[in-house]
Order: sequence, then C-alpha cells, then structure tokens
Amino acid sequence: MIRFINCIKKRDDISIEDFRIYWHSQEFENLLQRVIDITKANHFAKNLTLDVDANVMIQEDRGGGEPFDGIIEYWWDKGSELMNLYNTDEAKQVRQQMIEYQRQFIDLAASSAFFTESQ
Repeated sequence: MIRFINCIKKRDDISIEDFRIYWHSQEFENLLQRVIDITKANHFAKNLTLDVDANVMIQEDRGGGEPFDGIIEYWWDKGSELMNLYNTDEAKQVRQQMIEYQRQFIDLAASSAFFTESQ
C-alpha cells in the first residue's frame, strides 16, 4: 500500500481558531475530495492535533518540538498508476488550487509531505 502523508504546520500569524475554520471549510473539503477523485485514492484521513496535556508531556519526555497542527493522508493499493494520474492536467490544476488555498493558513515551508509504503 502506498500512502501520501502531509504533516501540516499552521502559519504563525494565524490563530488556532482561524486555522480550524480554514481546516473545516467546505472549500477545503471540496479540494480534498477532488484529489481523491482524480488520483483514485481508496482511503483518506484528515486529522487535527489535540491541544491536550498529554501532547505536552510526550514532547517533554522525548525532547521534541511542537507537534504538527494537522495531518492529511491518502492511501492507494498500488503506486504503479498513481504518477500517471498525478501528472494529468486536471491533477496539476487541483494541486495549484490546493497550494493557493493552503497558503492562506498553512506554513508550507514548515510542513512536510512525502510518500510511504506500508506492508
């Protein structure tokens, strides 16, 4: 199984409340659904990091920095067709729209996106 994982940091000038408004907006939902439709992802998850004491304790125990603010994941059974779908004009268009939308509330440079393989 191939997964695309996007670990997201909010922009410093955006409050948590405003970040969550963007995160839950219908526009964002529509863009995410278009990615699913275009790439034929068979599973999707969108998660927000909880603002709880347990997260603070974990970071202190591990000596780590602040957690990401959200994570988006897409899954595919095989990656063999994914790059063909990823490079279509429609996929390029939705990627550009996604970047433009995300720039409003996400620090793209501090965020991380990558493909993984699970077995």
